[in-house]
Amino acid sequence: MNARSLGFRTGAFDTAICGFMGWYDCFDFKRMEFTRADTKAREIRRVLRDGGRFTCCSWEVQQDVTWMEDAILRHYPVILEDPEYLAERPIGMAYEKAEGYETIFRAAGFREIESARERMTFVSTDEEEWWRQMLNLGWDTLIEKINPVQLQRLKEAIFRDLGAFRHTDGLHFDKVVFFVSGVK
Repeated sequence: MNARSLGFRTGAFDTAICGFMGWYDCFDFKRMEFTRADTKAREIRRVLRDGGRFTCCSWEVQQDVTWMEDAILRHYPVILEDPEYLAERPIGMAYEKAEGYETIFRAAGFREIESARERMTFVSTDEEEWWRQMLNLGWDTLIEKINPVQLQRLKEAIFRDLGAFRHTDGLHFDKVVFFVSGVK
């Protein structure tokens, strides 16, 4: 259901939870200001009962996705000429910050706003598994444009570079997620 227009009655829920929904469509996390009116947080607040809690989360750090983009740029800089890449750049990344979510929550009328972060190490069993994960995040649409010979060279170069993340149990990349919650 679209968070801008929830089909529930006012005050229907004790708790609302969402993950990785994103507010970058109406909030600039670099300048920490609204770029247009936010209707999602207000609508979520509307469907909560008085005293109800809203909690959401988003990525703060995705070491694997950031590293992938750096590796692509290092080994295939011609991608900077691709308008699709430039329009979607960087793939899979939202540079949201907990502080921005706190501002969004306050503007929607939430109180008792709290933030927390959690860091985890994600392990891919091998390079091929990691590569499939990156393709699933959206790199596939850009990489499929590369001719097979160039793609094989790119993949081999990236796999060599991945050695820096290799451990006995696989490839390790850190991610940080933040949680922000508030009370109606």
